[in-house]
Parts: sequence; structure tokens; C-alpha cells
Amino acid sequence: MNNVQRLLRLPATQLILAFMLSIALVAIIAVMDYSIEPRPSLLLSRAIGVLLAAGVILLLGRAIQRKTLEEIGISLRGAAPLILQGALIGVIMTGIVIGAMMLMGWYQIVDVNIDALAIGRALTAFFLVALFEELLFRGVLFWQLDNMFGSWLALLITSAFFGATHLGNANATLWTGLAVAIGGLSLGAAYLMTRNVWAAVGLHWMWNFLQGPIFGFSVSGNATYKMLTANVNGPALWTGGAFGVEAGLPALIVATLASAAMLWIAARRKHFSSPSWARR
Repeated sequence: MNNVQRLLRLPATQLILAFMLSIALVAIIAVMDYSIEPRPSLLLSRAIGVLLAAGVILLLGRAIQRKTLEEIGISLRGAAPLILQGALIGVIMTGIVIGAMMLMGWYQIVDVNIDALAIGRALTAFFLVALFEELLFRGVLFWQLDNMFGSWLALLITSAFFGATHLGNANATLWTGLAVAIGGLSLGAAYLMTRNVWAAVGLHWMWNFLQGPIFGFSVSGNATYKMLTANVNGPALWTGGAFGVEAGLPALIVATLASAAMLWIAARRKHFSSPSWARR
């Protein structure tokens, strides 16, 4: 083994590479979304992002670390049931949030506009968004951080980075960045619960899809097709304001409770890793 190979085998080197490549991917997507004219569709930009993120995972996990796809947590075997499991969690979480807002009188449906083509397009687009972001944050970063610093620090760092990458969105503030980071905790918890990226993909997918195209809120500050048009009259602290319901206190409370439940299951399954220096 030559010196370059030895250097690449070091956890610190792999972690630095993971962050560098992740930042590069975020920058590529940002350029595609905001700087290229005419702008590519969300479907195209996120499909490209998925391919690039998968390439990074294969480079770091397969080529450098010689891990199997099962060990990395991205094997296609069993992916569909895990996506459905995560999606069900997302449905329950969103249903509780919207139900609470309706009970408080903050969310009142005034119109319904069913467009099957628009719903199908949104369903596909938000799946690709979830797949890209989960491959990046859980498939690349969480896995590398977990390998070096252990699961708790990996969870906190990836969630903070997840929130920070949304600070450039429309109507974003430090508060919304914190709110997205708390949402990121639930996604990291779904990954830890299953030790697989697919449950996090399903949760992320339904969380975004139901909030935006179905219930008519902005998604992380971005407007989408709305099947339901509603009057949202509550205080911004509770409804999320222009950024979307995910920045409201009901969503934060639900995300925190869901994270705690999934982390409890992860602990029962012994899915937590200790820092590299604490392992024998």
C-alpha cells in the first residue's frame, strides 16, 4: 500500500473529502437553481444531483473504504418497504401538525383544485429532492461523521448543516434555519432507526409533498402547486409564516417528539456508534 492509499484510508481524510464533495454538490445545485438561464426544471436539477450524490457515495464507500452497499445503508434490496415506512411516519407527522392547526382555527380550506398531472409531477419532483438530500446528508455526511465521531455528533452536525443549507431560500431567517435543522433531526433519527437511508427518504418525501402540493403551504420558502387553497390566519410563530408550516411551533414539537421516539427505537436496536477513539 502506497502513501496515497494510506492517506485515503484515514477517517479524517475521508471526512474532509466528504465535506468538500458535499459542499461542491450543494454549490452545483445552487448554481443550477439560481444562476443558469433559462433555469433547468426541478426534476432535471435534482435528478442530476441524485446521480452526483450516488457517485460520491460509491467513491467514498465502495472505492476507498471497500464497504458493501448494505454496510453503507443504500442497498436497493428492501428499499421499497423502508420508503413506505418512512412515508407513513411523514403522513402521521404532517397529519398531526395540520390537524392541530385546524383545531386552533389557523388553517381553513377555501378551495380545492385537483390536477392529476400537477400532482404526479410534484410527487416525482419531491421524491427526487428527498432522494438527493438524503443521499447527501445521510448517505455521505452522516455515515462519515458517524464513522469518526459517533452517532450523536453525526446527528447534530448533519442536522445543523442541513438547516444552514436552507438559509438561502426565500423568506429564510435564522429561526427558519433552526426549524429546518430540527426537522433534520427527525431525518437523521429515521436513518439511525433503520441504519438505512431509505426510511429517511420516505419521511422527507411525504413531509414536503403533503405540506406543499397537498395542503398548500410553501415548502422551505418555495411556492408549489396547491391542491388545497386555505386561509392561514394564525401567528407566524405557530404557522411558519411565508417560509412554510415546517417553521411553525407545531411542526417543531411534532418533529422533536418523532425524533425522540425513533432515537429510542435506534437505541433499543443498538444502532448507535461510539466515537472512533472510544472503540476497542
